[in-house]
Amino acid sequence: MSYQGIDRDHAEPSRWRPSNTARYRPVPESEASSPPSTRHKRQQSSRSKRSSQPARHSARPPNSQADNDASDAVVAPLRIIKSRSSDLRDTDRSSARPPPIQPEGYHAIEPEEDPIVHFDEAQLAMFAADNASRMPNIKDELALAAGKVTPGVDDTPYIQYALQALVSGPNTSLPSHLASGSSEGYSERYGSARGFDESAGYSSPSHQDRVAAEDARPDSPPQGPPSPIQPPRRSTASFDPTGASTSRWAPVSKTMQRDVDPHGRTHSPLTFKPRILRAFSMAILAILILLMMAALIFSARYSYEHSGLTPYPGSIYSGQYFLFRILPQLLAGIIFIYAQSVAAASLRVLPFAAMASEDPRARYMALFQRLYPASFLLPQFVGPWQFKIFDVATWLSIFTIPLQSSAFTCIFVHEKWVWAPVQPVVWALVGLYGILLVATVVLMVHWLVQWTGLAWDIRSIGDLLPLLNRSNAMASYRRNDLSENAKVFKSQLRERWFDRLGYWKDDDGNTGGIWYAIGTSPDQDSWFATGAMGKKVSNDLSADLKGPAPYSPIETARGRYLPLCLRTGPLVASVAVTFVLLAALVVVSFLPQTRLESGFLPMLSAKPDRNAFSPADFVFSFVPALIGMILFLQFQAIDQSLRLLQPWADLYDVNGSLAQRSLLADYAACLPLQSTWRALGNGHWRVAAVSLLATLFIFIPILGGGLLMALTGPDRTVRMYPSMPVFGVLLAFLFLYVAGLSLAVPHRRQFLLPRPVTSIAGIISLCSAEELTQDAAFRSVRGRKDLEYRLGVGRDDSRGESSWFFGIVPGRDDHRLSIRRMNNFTEKLPASSRSMA
Repeated sequence: MSYQGIDRDHAEPSRWRPSNTARYRPVPESEASSPPSTRHKRQQSSRSKRSSQPARHSARPPNSQADNDASDAVVAPLRIIKSRSSDLRDTDRSSARPPPIQPEGYHAIEPEEDPIVHFDEAQLAMFAADNASRMPNIKDELALAAGKVTPGVDDTPYIQYALQALVSGPNTSLPSHLASGSSEGYSERYGSARGFDESAGYSSPSHQDRVAAEDARPDSPPQGPPSPIQPPRRSTASFDPTGASTSRWAPVSKTMQRDVDPHGRTHSPLTFKPRILRAFSMAILAILILLMMAALIFSARYSYEHSGLTPYPGSIYSGQYFLFRILPQLLAGIIFIYAQSVAAASLRVLPFAAMASEDPRARYMALFQRLYPASFLLPQFVGPWQFKIFDVATWLSIFTIPLQSSAFTCIFVHEKWVWAPVQPVVWALVGLYGILLVATVVLMVHWLVQWTGLAWDIRSIGDLLPLLNRSNAMASYRRNDLSENAKVFKSQLRERWFDRLGYWKDDDGNTGGIWYAIGTSPDQDSWFATGAMGKKVSNDLSADLKGPAPYSPIETARGRYLPLCLRTGPLVASVAVTFVLLAALVVVSFLPQTRLESGFLPMLSAKPDRNAFSPADFVFSFVPALIGMILFLQFQAIDQSLRLLQPWADLYDVNGSLAQRSLLADYAACLPLQSTWRALGNGHWRVAAVSLLATLFIFIPILGGGLLMALTGPDRTVRMYPSMPVFGVLLAFLFLYVAGLSLAVPHRRQFLLPRPVTSIAGIISLCSAEELTQDAAFRSVRGRKDLEYRLGVGRDDSRGESSWFFGIVPGRDDHRLSIRRMNNFTEKLPASSRSMA
């Protein structure tokens, strides 16, 4: 059958005919040089010859153009599916193909008019049989091509999802096993190969589903050239060579937050302050200082006008002795401890407030600032100038208790002895308290307007973990070579020098909503590239970074760091020295030849001058009180270290530790006596005892300054006489001091850590396990009470309170110490490597 007899007006177009595009064939030079009219005639003649061929010649040879077109007709649906699936995985595929390149010596032929044909049933059957016979070969070719592009990757789930998306519409969400960044197949095939940070702000399942659904829209135009099968696009992100995610997160400023949630109902304003830093509490401290200043000024002026305050009763065992020689320094001790508590709370909040700043210079190295004072023996000199002034004023107030001890004495006026204030000492105290008052007011105003960056009080390890659940900065901490040395540790984490705390949103707006976390701001890269604070940051860390020392298995599972005050040498030396001095004091005080009750010669002039200043009274009051202050502050450092390390020590237990005793234990952030009460509730008896003693030892400088007084004996000789009741109580406190130091000596091996945990970065480095930061208990936490409920504190149901441990998981990450949830016994270290020392 030929095509000549077919009625073109009633024929249907063939389904396998080639598309109406230009084709190329070699053209002889004679034909190419002939005029267009001649070429047109030749083309018509050629078409006439082809149309006159018999129908049997329409059966295609295997490699004919028609055969290729038929193959394209069969493969086209699969290509559509593959293209859709590739688009969902964020491949850059261009929708327009480049124009064909015309080889030299070839000339384009104008497209022919489409022949309009129809076939009888025999021909259609023949074409169908031919196509069916070629399907296996086509399938094999596609399988081979897919194997070359993405070897070892099964594309079937993506193809099935693409089909479902095409049928169901754009609301189809990506399957969880494909969208989840923590799935085994995805993380191994794509995350590790491309340095993808699985925790970079996409840890919430609902967040992942939203991103996947947004990226899975089938109407998204393809972009770029074809590429192999890739995981679904999550966000517009870039990755640095270290593997730390620099996802394009946009920080939500104060103005933006007020616009989004003006009443703070959905997202609470980040202005939380501990109660002691609020205006009411700071005002109480200011009022106490004012009252003390007023009392001192009144006593000085009244005594100057009336030649003294009140007659001396003639005995140092009366109530007046307590009023003038004990009570002033007792009141001074209350103000000093109050100021210390304000300084400690401010120091704990300052790093978070700095990280919440929009100015990168304020955030510089905030992660590495101390959260707790090492000792109040020296000022801290950190933070803004408002805190520096208050910190120096608090340090100067150390001298208020010794000065208060020598502020009042007895003078002989008008043939009688009267109590009178020592004018130089009193006005020196007024000056010190004036400095403290001004510093208190300045700091109160600072905290009144300061954006702290806190939605709740970060008092414990558990309070910090919700800030890491959706953080894009955790990849930097998941290293096995982080150093114990503070300088090297900072150098190793130099990409974290400008991290920010606050609310975040996705820069491209794909995810919607905002979240609260510690993260990397978009402008951090530019700051880091130019160097911190305008200084060039060297990439060569060979001078600072030394290879980690080889660890034994026990050291690997525990660490080797201890605070200086808890190390064997300084601690044992302190116990030995204080014991020897106490024994010497007892021997000298009760020997018949040197009996303290009989008094001793002052070796200084005891006569008061016109301002009531007596050198003997001043020296033997000021110096004992100052020594007592040094002992008190030194013991505070030991108490602070124990309170800080006890939760970590509890996590070393082979059976794990309940959340309330470990993750939520906030002893380091507690006020005096508050830590004692909470430690007793958790069964930490040593912390409770040491913390109680650390507060009570304020009586050592108080009693030491009021112990001795210059008096005239029966033999008319001026001697320094003690108040024996005061001396007895003071000896009792000194014995307790030695006992308290001794309590810190045993079982210190449980406090060993890989590095200090006195900074935010130090704590995060020991909480870097992904199963910890991605735990559902720390996702979208609303506050302290919400966190306690999630961890099972006070829960009566069958699940009970969660249990946690600090160590490694054999076979998973053997060299990364981290806090982990105690799920079953197989996740714990052997008892021999985690037993208490």
